[in-house]
Amino acid sequence: MQNEKVLILGNGPINKDVRHQIDDFDRVVRFNFCAGLPTHLGAKCTDLWLSSRGKQAKKIASDFPSIDTNSLQQVILTEPAPHRVKQNLFKLIKRKGKIDYSVEIISHIENKNIVTRLEEPYRRAVLADLLQLGRPEYKPVCPSSGMLAIIYFIKNYQKVTIAGFGFQGWKRHPWGLEKKKVNELVRQGKLSWLDAS
Repeated sequence: MQNEKVLILGNGPINKDVRHQIDDFDRVVRFNFCAGLPTHLGAKCTDLWLSSRGKQAKKIASDFPSIDTNSLQQVILTEPAPHRVKQNLFKLIKRKGKIDYSVEIISHIENKNIVTRLEEPYRRAVLADLLQLGRPEYKPVCPSSGMLAIIYFIKNYQKVTIAGFGFQGWKRHPWGLEKKKVNELVRQGKLSWLDAS
């Protein structure tokens, strides 16, 4: 396990000025539009996790978040590689939520070698683990990007801290189970919350 200190910043509200705390971390993980990068959340971003399908991905492709891409060490696309034939069909029938914009998104990243994708088996394994904690309110499609990142980093790094997680949003993410999992990881000492109160 790597010894770097990791901070995963969700897109939930953080009202405290935590710029200096954020700068103390070796790796800072953000998502999609990085909550708009307000001044009090600083600008440091070493790891950027991006949706590559649907309405949000289309917006990322056309209006990429204003971060310093030269400081990025890793960009993760949270959806698996698209199937070319299916993508043509989705475009034809205008199934907007399934259309992949990864090519357009990647064009904003100077060093293409730092871009990787999450594979479907990983996403399924995280969801299966969550479902062992109980029954979700709605049938889940997949874990949130935040949960996928948390599991990824606690498997690879010793010190992982999170902030800006409100466990709400699209109903097809199992928010209640994700909150349970985070609480479990905190109890086990594998994860901690940033003091942002």
